[in-house]
Amino acid sequence: MKKRLLTVILLVLSFAIGASAQRPPRGHHRPPQEIPADLLEKDDGYGAKLNVGVCFAPSFSWMYPETNGYERNGAVLHFHTGINLNINLTERKNFYFTTGILYERLGGKLTYVDNVEIPGLIVTPGTTTNRTYTSQYMTIPIGVTLKTSPLHNFSFGGNVGLYNSFLIGATNRDGYFFMSGQAGEEPELWERQKTKYNECALLKEAVYGGIGMEYIITKNTRASLYLNYAHTFTNFFKGRGQAVNSMTGEALKSKMGYVEIVLGFNFF
Repeated sequence: MKKRLLTVILLVLSFAIGASAQRPPRGHHRPPQEIPADLLEKDDGYGAKLNVGVCFAPSFSWMYPETNGYERNGAVLHFHTGINLNINLTERKNFYFTTGILYERLGGKLTYVDNVEIPGLIVTPGTTTNRTYTSQYMTIPIGVTLKTSPLHNFSFGGNVGLYNSFLIGATNRDGYFFMSGQAGEEPELWERQKTKYNECALLKEAVYGGIGMEYIITKNTRASLYLNYAHTFTNFFKGRGQAVNSMTGEALKSKMGYVEIVLGFNFF
């Protein structure tokens, strides 16, 4: 009987000692488990690894004609708007890959001499024409953005990249100078309403670059303002055999330049 009692006591003591050895000392806290950083985790003001934004940009665009007898005749005011996506490529988030999807309206004005047909009336040879082009594109930008570290809620940056655009539609508006036939009278300007234009290239490639600044509104929201310049390196027109001057038969060629004032909001 005494042996059994002694055995039970030894077992209880062994269990108590083992439990005491496993229990952490009083006042000691276990270190918190490490949680893997999430892609959208907020940080110390440099911006998240991934952010989505919206933008709106008034733009002034003009054309650089490369066809003899065609001259630039001023700029037109249009815009682009859309969604952009920025992906951080560095630890401190100063270097971003930028893409997205934009709706763009661009255009320009040209003056040239051509044969003009007035439907139901006459064809007048050698008529001075002022034409305003407007084209609409779906654009996918691909570029990089460099940003400084935030200082007093402001950071400064620069961007460079490509605009890859697909034509949605195009229109033109014409103005013609006609002689009235009266001696001593000035040429008369006739205006034609906008019409669908079918001689615009389906693809547009442009390089862009600019500088700007961002303001940290909250930890989750930033406002940005960038000034960009873009220049196309593809022909605005379709090319030989499709867009020509009816007097000379020369193919129409023109590049385009435009300045954008890009207003944006980024959400983390």
